[in-house]
Amino acid sequence: MSQYDPIVPTIRGRAMITQALAEEKALYFTRVEWGDGVKQQDAQQESFTGLIHKVIESGVTKKRREEDTLYLTTVYDNSKIKTGFYVRELGVYAKVGQNGQEYLFAYTYASNASYTPASSQYNEKRVTIALGVDAQVNVIVKFNSQQYATREELEDHDADTSSHEVIFNNFVKNVTRVNDATFQITKGDNTSTTITIDNVAHAGSATSATNATYTTTASSGDNSTRIASTAYVFREIASAVAKLINSAPGTLDTLDKLAAALGDDPNFATTITNLLALKAPLSSPTFTGTPRVPTASSSSNDTQAASTSFVKSALLSFLTDRNFIKGVMDAIGSETLSQFGVKYNFDNPNAWSISLGRLFGGLIIQGGWNIIPERQVKTIPFPINFTNKAFKPLIAWDDPAQGANPSWQFVAGATADTTSLQIGLHTQNGEGERGVNWLVAGI
Repeated sequence: MSQYDPIVPTIRGRAMITQALAEEKALYFTRVEWGDGVKQQDAQQESFTGLIHKVIESGVTKKRREEDTLYLTTVYDNSKIKTGFYVRELGVYAKVGQNGQEYLFAYTYASNASYTPASSQYNEKRVTIALGVDAQVNVIVKFNSQQYATREELEDHDADTSSHEVIFNNFVKNVTRVNDATFQITKGDNTSTTITIDNVAHAGSATSATNATYTTTASSGDNSTRIASTAYVFREIASAVAKLINSAPGTLDTLDKLAAALGDDPNFATTITNLLALKAPLSSPTFTGTPRVPTASSSSNDTQAASTSFVKSALLSFLTDRNFIKGVMDAIGSETLSQFGVKYNFDNPNAWSISLGRLFGGLIIQGGWNIIPERQVKTIPFPINFTNKAFKPLIAWDDPAQGANPSWQFVAGATADTTSLQIGLHTQNGEGERGVNWLVAGI
């Protein structure tokens, strides 16, 4: 017998379970396929829609349910194959509703596969397949009428007290209590008759019951419209509570421990929601105050947040790096600073300029010497224009040619725009023109 991997529902199979629950339709299991296809190691069998290479198919002979597990028994033989094959693939097919489209529900693969010979040497295999199906899904199996039941299956059938329930319901569909001694029987053909307790043999203690209706106790996991006995109700409640307790760790296996873990807060969900509202969102958070982050290692070069300590250390390391200093010196030596827009002109000592280009925010420094006539405002064009603005000019007047003379008292003013400097002179005694040295910085 082939050694199969755990059978896996396909994407379509899981969708059929969801559809059956949503539309309240039965899930019909129709057939089983067998094949000899070779599955690639990285193949995702959940996405399979069929076998890689089908050889034969078989019907279902028996089904059994235990809570969320469905067991299907199928038998296949080699009576219709002419060439033997290794039985590597197994696929179960199903559909939603009687008229639904049939799809591959589940698939499994055997890396260690057994060999089924051709029909000249008869060979038969009986396989039981366990499938995970929600207990709330109504499952119907399309049985293969051409396959037979084994002796073991017949013995199980005879021992099952509910084996002939469907046939019994064809004769007796419903029993309704009228009073303590009278019952109304609805037959399979929907006709009714009334009997009294005196007409029922072996009624047992039914006559002592007061307004009570008795029924058989359903099996665990029954999810139908049949009447539930008190025994069934208590058993299912106990089972559910036991599962809840057994699935919890020892520190949370009672309601008191669970409440203590939640801080005895009756509004725990609201408390957590309010606390989460105080947190910054993962996408584009806005911080206030002084947020702190861990300082990354000096070799970090990714999208991790940088602390001021990391930035300071990285900048200091960069500025003191020998290669950086050497590069700056080499750039100055080879005049590559001109690539940054750095330029200067000292050809005329009376009108010189230095432009630092993209360095230091585009700073420009320029100066010169000019003669300013008495009682006039002279406009002096700059050697180069400022791009944005000029700062307040600095001026220094020459001493009079005849030396220090108290009569050379004067009032002067200077302003500048982006293209020129304006200097005005007014001496106390009208002594005439004077020379002035000026310096203006700007950007």
